[in-house]
Order: sequence, then C-alpha cells, then structure tokens
Amino acid sequence: MSVSASGSEAENPVITSSAPGSLMITGEHAVLHGARSLVGAVDQRVQVQLTPRPDRQVEIYSALGRRQTALDAPDASPPFTFIGRALSSLGAGCPTGFRLDITADMPPDVGLGSSSAVTVATLAALHALRKETPTREALHAEALALVRGVQGAASGSDLAASVWGGVLLYTQAPAVLARHLQFPGISLVYAGYKTPTAEVIRRVEARRATVADGFCDLYHRMDACSVAANEAFAMGDWQGLAGTLAQGQALMEELGVCDDTLTDIIRRLKGQPHITASKISGSGLGDGVLA
Repeated sequence: MSVSASGSEAENPVITSSAPGSLMITGEHAVLHGARSLVGAVDQRVQVQLTPRPDRQVEIYSALGRRQTALDAPDASPPFTFIGRALSSLGAGCPTGFRLDITADMPPDVGLGSSSAVTVATLAALHALRKETPTREALHAEALALVRGVQGAASGSDLAASVWGGVLLYTQAPAVLARHLQFPGISLVYAGYKTPTAEVIRRVEARRATVADGFCDLYHRMDACSVAANEAFAMGDWQGLAGTLAQGQALMEELGVCDDTLTDIIRRLKGQPHITASKISGSGLGDGVLA
C-alpha cells in the first residue's frame, strides 16, 4: 500500500494511493475459525487518484461505471459498495469533495482480491485528504470492519496482503505472524467464473453443521499446512512448498469446494512440464488455481 500527494496547491493536493491484489496460498475457510493462513500480494494493483473539488460532491470513475454522490450522504449501492461505505465512514471529516479515478491492473472478477485492494487504497486516500496517517494495523482493522459490514464473514487475509504486501502468515486475531519477500515463480489459471465468497462460505458452513466435529480436525490439518508452507517460504524450500500445496489441495477437496472445472484444471496442470504442484486459490467453487 502506498500514498502520495502532488500539486501546486498545498491545501488541496492531488492524492494518489494504490494497493496490491492478493491470492490465498493456504488456509482458506479454516482461517475463519482461528487457524492460520498464508496469503500473498500480487504484482497487480488498484490505483486511486483523488482530486479535490470546491464543493461536497464526489465523482467516481472506474471501469465499473461512473457515479456522482453527496459526500455527506454517499450512495453505497453496487457496484461501488465498498467505496460508498468508506465515504460513509470518513467523508464527514473530509474538508472538501473530490473526484475519484480508480484504475486496476486486473479485472474485478478473477479472484485476485480487487475489492480488498480498492477498499484499502480508498481508505488510505481519504485519510491522506484528512491529513491523517493511520498505522498499518489501524488501516487493516478499519478495512476489515468495513468489509464485514458489507458481506458478513471475512477473515481479513486479503486485506492484510493489500496493506503489508509480501507473503504473510496471518490469523484472524488479526495478526501478521510472519512476512516474506522471496517467492518462486507461479502461474494462475482462472476458472472462468467466480462463486461469491459469501455464498461459498454459506455452503461450507451448512456442510460443517452436519459433520460430527464441525471440521475441527480438517481445520487443524489446514492450520498445520499453513505453518509448513510458511516454513518453506522462510527457508526458500520451493520443493517443500510444492508438497505442502499438494497437501493443501487435498484438504480443499475434502472440504468440498473443488468442483469439476477446478478438478479438470488441476489435472491438466499436472501434465505440464515444470509444474510441481497446483492448488485452488481462494474460497473455491470457481476463482482460480495456483501452480
């Protein structure tokens, strides 16, 4: 996450912020129940440019459309729900209205954490307009509360990646337990569709309610998988990481979030040279596969 200000008017500079997208490596779903997860920032970002205007109106421009709304009574309907909630939270303390130009290096529907990235980047820009410099911990907590207000359950893993960058061992406490800046070359294969995360969580929770131990043993094994993957990153042991990812994929299949399309992608990847492992990245039932 980065923020900068520029322009000749010291009181109303143009503010630019950006945050990286993210991908889940291990620990999906289990992180919602106290387990650790491993999440990584990607090299594709969401950029927000805030240009002050001499009233209390907000103009939003992005690939998703255009909207004009009142800063003091913002419209938080789709497709700008997260931006609208950010305005509701911080808009009253902003000295003036503004134009928001939002661009992204990735499409919004390919499972690379664009919603989290735009939330973090927008909050950072608004704080800069208010001449505030929240800590990363405070910014993450604020973003997590906002996302939970929109979609209910959320671990904050992808938000943490957008705030801190790198590869993180994360818990829902929330806490970043480790951060790594070295990683192997990876490929991502998009399934062509994405089941909304909240819907996947609902289905998993419904199934969990029918299991005698409530997935306690499964989530314990997912937690151990995240710890092992974290150790592999710390040591640069990419062969060991491949074994951990293969284990993580088996656990996602056991959880019931690997559908026919994802199964076929993983099967095809196994036959490719130089691919040592592949695993669902994200909540499952769509999204993508990490290899």
